[in-house]
Amino acid sequence: MFERIESIKAHTVRIPFKKDFITSKERYSVLPYVIVEARSESGQVGYGETREATEITGETHESILSLINSRLGPSLKGVNPFDIEAIHDTMNVKTHGNPAAKCGVDVALYDLMGRISRMPVYQLLGGRTRPEVVTSKAVGLASMPEMVEEARSLVGQGFSMLKLKTGIDPRAEIVMIKAVREAVGPKVGLKLDANQGWTLKEALKVLGAVEACAIEVVEQPLPEWDLKGSAELRRLVAPPIMLDEGIKSPQDVIRIIEERAADMVNIKLLKCGGLYPASAINSIAEAAGMVCQIGSLDTTVGSAAAAHLATAKRNIRYAEIVGPTRIARDVASGLTIRGDRVLVGEGPGLGISVNRVMLEGDGINT
Repeated sequence: MFERIESIKAHTVRIPFKKDFITSKERYSVLPYVIVEARSESGQVGYGETREATEITGETHESILSLINSRLGPSLKGVNPFDIEAIHDTMNVKTHGNPAAKCGVDVALYDLMGRISRMPVYQLLGGRTRPEVVTSKAVGLASMPEMVEEARSLVGQGFSMLKLKTGIDPRAEIVMIKAVREAVGPKVGLKLDANQGWTLKEALKVLGAVEACAIEVVEQPLPEWDLKGSAELRRLVAPPIMLDEGIKSPQDVIRIIEERAADMVNIKLLKCGGLYPASAINSIAEAAGMVCQIGSLDTTVGSAAAAHLATAKRNIRYAEIVGPTRIARDVASGLTIRGDRVLVGEGPGLGISVNRVMLEGDGINT
């Protein structure tokens, strides 16, 4: 007798950051995280996470809550949670787009499947390919002395790869990148992320000026729509080009392969709709010889989901799973982050424990 879904409910929990995290597009101070609870008829509960991503998908936490609680959740009542492809078909019929809302449901159902089968989620995704995930951490936009000092601090904490946020002032960023490289030495890997903030001309100027800094990856340097510009940049510069905001679906990966617009893709679960479509993105990229990165700015719930995917997929060569280290308080526990190492729990599902008091007492519009 198969388990069936009894209910799916979304809650909002507002969580402050320890300090503001700034990119060329956003300043993160407090985020309303959406925690999704999927309950089976026997009382098993799985948890998922998503958040508003207005700058990427157009969704707000209000729209995510409304869609899950009034439309997606009720449409899946009585369904076998293991029928994940059919579940995504149903969600796609119920609403066009809205990947962040679908992500919350998808991750909660993977956690539920793992709890029912008494298996870690990475086993449901193909099994373990590495004992732990090595993560980098981003240095947010700030003054040059502040960015240099944060980079030094992160290296002292054990990080062997850093990502420098850029995309505001190319001239100042050239000076900053050189200063960080001098401060951290030649053995620390450096990635740059402009979050769509440069033009092709600006990207060529910056990357030409910092060529001696041995940049390992350049992430989303141009606007997401400018695939021709990205292809031209890729042809003219040495560092590999990774696309992020431009990757929201498996179809997007096919498009960038056809345009020769990137060397790598950055997977974010909330952009693509969860673990099931993320696995498809990774498979398409792998078939084309493109490695992937998994990124997350989540609490332990969403971070654990990203870590399970990276644990199961060897083609995910890069990871940025440090959300729990940025927030002032967490809604769950069970994911181990020590320096640049991330280790998933061996318990069933995501291997996490959720703070129900915080979930039920701190949320709004639950």
